Amino acid sequence: MFERPAARFAALRLDRRVYLLGSAGLVRNLGRSATFVFLPLVFADVYHLSYIDIGLLIASIVPVSTLSFLAGGQLSDRIGRRPFAIFPSFGSVVLLLLLWRYLDQGLLWVMLLWGANSLLGGLTRPAQSAMIGDVTTPNLAVTAFGVQRVFTNTGFALSPALGGFLADAQGLPVLFLFAAITSLAEGLLLLAFLKETYPGSRGTDRRTFGDFAQPFRDRPFVLLLIVLVGLAVVMNQFGTPLALYLGSVKGISFTEFGFVYAINGVLVVFLQLPISRLIERRHRYFASMAVGTIAYGAAFLLFDAANAFPLYLGAMAVLTVGEDIVSPTQQTLVSQWAHTERRGRYFGAFNAATNGARVVAPVVGTLLLGLGPAGPSILWIGMLGVAAAVAIGFLALRAAARHRVKRAPSTGVGLEPPAPILSGKEE
Repeated sequence: MFERPAARFAALRLDRRVYLLGSAGLVRNLGRSATFVFLPLVFADVYHLSYIDIGLLIASIVPVSTLSFLAGGQLSDRIGRRPFAIFPSFGSVVLLLLLWRYLDQGLLWVMLLWGANSLLGGLTRPAQSAMIGDVTTPNLAVTAFGVQRVFTNTGFALSPALGGFLADAQGLPVLFLFAAITSLAEGLLLLAFLKETYPGSRGTDRRTFGDFAQPFRDRPFVLLLIVLVGLAVVMNQFGTPLALYLGSVKGISFTEFGFVYAINGVLVVFLQLPISRLIERRHRYFASMAVGTIAYGAAFLLFDAANAFPLYLGAMAVLTVGEDIVSPTQQTLVSQWAHTERRGRYFGAFNAATNGARVVAPVVGTLLLGLGPAGPSILWIGMLGVAAAVAIGFLALRAAARHRVKRAPSTGVGLEPPAPILSGKEE
């Protein structure tokens, strides 16, 4: 499964496919991130919807993407990773071009096209994450997922700022045209260079295709998912609620708006690898998750207190540190929880469960945001409280993690040895 050392980049001892998938993510995010960030403003500025209506619309897409995450993970275990890592990008090209053409032609068109694009994204994400897990040794997993984030966030660092300039100059629809171009480039890059990491289990396990629920019967993994869902509720305030807070409540310009989000990507590029290596050296994964979660809550409180552009940048910097801690670490936990032949569906379950938080997060966030002058403070103070509860949950999971290690050999479900993530070093 792992390539010989000569086939790897010596600096970080990572398989070339980690860098390739990261590079493809950079190209993809260069265009698509701006569409994600600015979509709530499309609903507010083009269709003049209320905050709660915008939250409900965003949430209505979640069931589609949730099912596609489960299907994408399952099918990548059954058929192979490569088809699902590559070909949905070409479908997104068509959908984004249609969004560019029909963005102001009716809310129904926008929602149908965005929903279809979310479905394709759900098919891709578990396969690409599983590929990184397939070709990375456990002791380098946090670094591998960190490297991927550095590449993808380089695109994200540029995308909102570039999107702000484009939106100011040409209008919001042009963002979707640019996203279609970068999606095409991503697909062509992967089609040309990405090699398979796991060909599927069609010939060895006839039950695999129908066993969508297998990860949800793994009780320790379900406990982990519950806490990760709580974290996802906090993290998803970064999207629609924070975008509306900055763009509509605070009324900052598109250009300033783009730069506030761009600083997130810039700091990921510079801080992600040092933070990842520190986490791997300490092996305190659950404690690290608790610290990162608290950083998220504190950042939202800083956004509430901020009243000038530099202060918004500072609040985003604190949020980014929390993100740099929790994002690769949670992917590492999921990657090392199951053997290779189950990794796709475990990532599918993880993506589906945390994606389900997107039903709650934008609705709660936009509802509280629209409560009047006190709404933003209620929202951000409330998120700090949720973050504290989630951090306690991560610390409480350490005992369950040790139990997981003890019973993994007898059940055949669990970490691929040697596995430092749940090895008791968390203490």
